[in-house]
Amino acid sequence: MADTIITKRFNRRSVAQSYEYDHRSLAEELDSIELPPEVEASLGSKASTVARLIKSGRATGPMVSSFKRIQREDGDEAAFEFLKAESDGFHSTPYGHCINSFTVDPCPKNLECFAGCCHLTATNLPENRRHLETLEGRLKAALSEAQARPTTSIGRQNQISHATIRLDAVRKLLDSPTGERVFPDGPDLSLSNRQRSLFDD
Repeated sequence: MADTIITKRFNRRSVAQSYEYDHRSLAEELDSIELPPEVEASLGSKASTVARLIKSGRATGPMVSSFKRIQREDGDEAAFEFLKAESDGFHSTPYGHCINSFTVDPCPKNLECFAGCCHLTATNLPENRRHLETLEGRLKAALSEAQARPTTSIGRQNQISHATIRLDAVRKLLDSPTGERVFPDGPDLSLSNRQRSLFDD
């Protein structure tokens, strides 16, 4: 049902006011976004999910930028073919979404994307927020414990630095708007410590 109809039905002043009462899950929101049937059939479920995320503005990152550039320069068909080949790497992590291609190798920093990876996109999912708040609490406790140790303790400064950097990153993710890349200028952690393979030549 259109947002305008919902707004009118409940005598709200604006569509924006209706959004305050909108508690649909991400899956429900994505299900309501239509793709041409032939496109959906061609893409398959994972690429279709990424296409819906892009269409709804809930996905950003290098892959999304490439998709939009190809769509602008070469049209929809070429853009969807690109998505079909590259969107296999979509992950819904406990902290946010990662849209990157891992056709050949898995990400060596899986579930550490909150440490500054340029592919991490913020969500409004309650479960993601709970995971992040739990992680924030643990990092605060670890930082306090490290700071309480004598200054002569071995590794104290490294522990403080590590916990501080991670805590700042988690707080940045908690403050990021839905659909925005949290660390747009961050490193591509999917490339960290990755061994070269014959596909790299």
